[in-house]
Amino acid sequence: MSNLLESAQTFIVNNARLLERQRLAYLLGSGSRQQVLAALLGYQNPDGGFGNALEPDKRTSTSQPIDQELALRVLDEIDGEFEVARRICDFLETITTDEGGVPFVLPTVRDAPRAEWWNTDSDAPPATINPTAGIAGLLYKQGVEHRWLERATAFCWRQI
Repeated sequence: MSNLLESAQTFIVNNARLLERQRLAYLLGSGSRQQVLAALLGYQNPDGGFGNALEPDKRTSTSQPIDQELALRVLDEIDGEFEVARRICDFLETITTDEGGVPFVLPTVRDAPRAEWWNTDSDAPPATINPTAGIAGLLYKQGVEHRWLERATAFCWRQI
């Protein structure tokens, strides 16, 4: 192992959250997909969505759109997990706007510390291509079929 990789590994082991430590172990062959999944599920809420600072620049416990994309990225690293992805889609249906996409951020973010780019003044923010397109793309890549995808895909095509 190179000194640079060793230094990075030492830093992650000593400073990163459990999820990142499990991802690194899996990437390097000393961890399992089940360990990564178990660490990821610690961020999932009863509504099926992910929150709890999965995206660490916002500390809200509530499920937020960007956290769904990040969860799907982790699932993609471990070759997916259909039931978790389905629950994400079920959650997305509850926050999808009439336009067919999801907002960049939900107003519930206001109740927690956050970086300024996570602010929203709107009580009903509009759908945005980011993160709608990223979420849809990851679901397609993982072979997930869900009714949410049809509206989200149509929204993305209208945006581009």
